[in-house]
Amino acid sequence: MLSVKFFAQIVVVLCIPFLASGQVSLRLSQPSRDQSNVSTSKQFIAGRTCIGCRVKINNDTVHVYSTGTFAAKYELPIGRSNFAITTEAPDGETYTKNVTFYYNTPPAATATTAFRIDFIEISPAGNVQLMEGDTLRIKMKGYPGEEASWFNNAPLREMPTSQTGGVPGYYSGSYIIQPGDSLLNGKIMVRLRKRNGETAILGSPYRYSVMRNEIPFTGRTIDNMTYLTASPHGDRLGPDKIGYLDKDVLLHIVGRQGDYYKVKLSSKTTAFIPEPLVDTEIPQEQLPISIADDAKIWGDDKYDYVSVALSDKLPYTSTELVSSKKIIVDIHGAYAEKGLNTLLQNTKEITSIAWGQPSPDVCRMVISLQHAPWGYQIYYDNNRITVKVKRVPRNPSLKNMVIGIDPGHGGSNPGATGLTGIVEKQMTLQLSMLVKALLEKEGGTVIMSRYTEKFVANEDRLSFFRRANPDLLLNIHFNSSVNPVDVYGTATYYKHPFCEPLNAAIHERLLETGLHDFGNNDGFNFILNNPTEFPDALIETLFLSNPGDEEKILQPAFQQEVAEKIVEGVKDYLTTAAAGR
Repeated sequence: MLSVKFFAQIVVVLCIPFLASGQVSLRLSQPSRDQSNVSTSKQFIAGRTCIGCRVKINNDTVHVYSTGTFAAKYELPIGRSNFAITTEAPDGETYTKNVTFYYNTPPAATATTAFRIDFIEISPAGNVQLMEGDTLRIKMKGYPGEEASWFNNAPLREMPTSQTGGVPGYYSGSYIIQPGDSLLNGKIMVRLRKRNGETAILGSPYRYSVMRNEIPFTGRTIDNMTYLTASPHGDRLGPDKIGYLDKDVLLHIVGRQGDYYKVKLSSKTTAFIPEPLVDTEIPQEQLPISIADDAKIWGDDKYDYVSVALSDKLPYTSTELVSSKKIIVDIHGAYAEKGLNTLLQNTKEITSIAWGQPSPDVCRMVISLQHAPWGYQIYYDNNRITVKVKRVPRNPSLKNMVIGIDPGHGGSNPGATGLTGIVEKQMTLQLSMLVKALLEKEGGTVIMSRYTEKFVANEDRLSFFRRANPDLLLNIHFNSSVNPVDVYGTATYYKHPFCEPLNAAIHERLLETGLHDFGNNDGFNFILNNPTEFPDALIETLFLSNPGDEEKILQPAFQQEVAEKIVEGVKDYLTTAAAGR
């Protein structure tokens, strides 16, 4: 088994510089410079020294871990703070490094004293294409007590100081795009006018225009990796994804923000999609009226299915109700024919189908199941939308089960780095190989997105696992934080409700290692949390940025224990699934 011996070699390699030289050493990870200007009072001094060395910061002894790492937190006063970090080797040799922080709070906002406009903020932001009925909102700061206006001379009102922290001169307003409005891909000009006629003008940092089409502007998705988002903006993981679509789905484009098209799914629902994922070089014509009919519900030897015929490939969204054992699929732009078929033919997981019309142009299918959802796929066969429902395994156990493992990062994508210099991409692969060996010992079949130290794009990992369609997917990562002192522990993350039980089972087992509880967290937007085809778990094993967590994972026995707990968590999940049959 690839395990303790191989991993011990990694640990030895990491420690050789400290053990071999016997000389005092000091390397800081935080701060990264000897002198730092900072805007927050909480700051950290963290790094590593030689094994067995002692560390003092301004004559206060700091705990040094067995790996030679240390971390300390400080609350800075305003102004200059000097720190002397001294490390002392067992033979008495010392080395001192000095660092300085300059902490100043941001200046408080004050009223504009000269006649001018300081800044404007318009929402939506970015280079935007709008349509009739869209709303623009603005906030502007300028000289107080004057008349302000913007698009089409619409007035702005000065906000009461009770809403602005006591500072006058903030103006706000909104405007709904009307028929005939035209921005001609230009900047929106904001004006501030004195009573004597003197005027200050400032243009928006972005350009705006109004889309005008005699017939709807449409496009089609380029492949089944196309996804919808709730917004064109997001965090480091990108905008929040609300679902994947199959290839050639027809979309009604009603605007653009930056690199995202705004699409109208149905009369009350809009979404966004990256521009490269939509083919707009298609014949433009009026949107079809689509009546859902010819419904079929059946089962074969592996899956249950629900399908309904449409006049075109229309967009859809889905969710799950775990406690009531349901999958809900909304087909946008479709009207449900009265008396749609609910007859089941040879289904083993689906217990009933209900058809609904939650809004005039949304056809809803409510799929009731024997058990909590195990996974499902939505796709088109010609113009028939089909939901393929995965059955809970007859005898849920690791034997003969296919488990996907994704070792996070790799190659040119190193991930987090610990204070010792250990890199996440190495640790995820090593831990994944240990988990793989344990799963295979239980009789499972394991497929992995990478087996070696190489780069694999997240989109390629997602495509690989969606094609392979394993019974479960485990994404193995390590966490990191800019706070190396207070933030530590083990966590799991999921997006879809039906994945919560798997994550919870693994998380409970990992807590048995003694790691701090950093939570079983929902709604996470990681790309490999987004498939609905199988239950998945994102396992953020511990924080490499925390010297205590890092010290634990550099012990081969502890890493083996973590791998065993992950597998035990999977087995617990399967036991619960078996009990529910």
